[in-house]
Amino acid sequence: MHINVTFRRLESSDELREYAEQRFSKLKKYADGPMDVNVVLSVEKFRQTAEVVISGDGIRAAAKEEQNEMRAAIDLVSDKIFKQLKKNREKMRSKRGAGPQLEPMPEESVSAFEGEDVFRVIHPEKIHAKPMSVEEAVAQLQVLDRDFMMFTNADTNVVNVVYWRQDGTLGLVEP
Repeated sequence: MHINVTFRRLESSDELREYAEQRFSKLKKYADGPMDVNVVLSVEKFRQTAEVVISGDGIRAAAKEEQNEMRAAIDLVSDKIFKQLKKNREKMRSKRGAGPQLEPMPEESVSAFEGEDVFRVIHPEKIHAKPMSVEEAVAQLQVLDRDFMMFTNADTNVVNVVYWRQDGTLGLVEP
């Protein structure tokens, strides 16, 4: 993480630079990779402004705060940045999700598969089997442009599957 402190219309002060670097060095916990922190401290008449722009590996955040005292402006702008980065991290975690949860196989079933390839479920998908006739299921299959359609047969009240066969015809699976 690289912290760059710039002074505009203000004498550069090692004390303020160290304070800003110390305050923004706590951002490391929000960064997965390299991150640049650009801090601009400026003065216009009686307003003292702290502006921060953070860019890094998939991270982009910016904040600006005006106060009568520079340390107060740095504190407030750092709080804003912390909130943005925390929100961004939570957003990224929710997009990734926990992933599919696979249950471990019992020992006796693992020994039965020795020497064979074991397949795992990659994308589990829950399908609600709607009650409909076979003709309705075929029509839905053609409209949705899918390889198969699972449904509850309205006549027998049993789950059936309609699917496209390799020769281009339709197949029906009834338990």
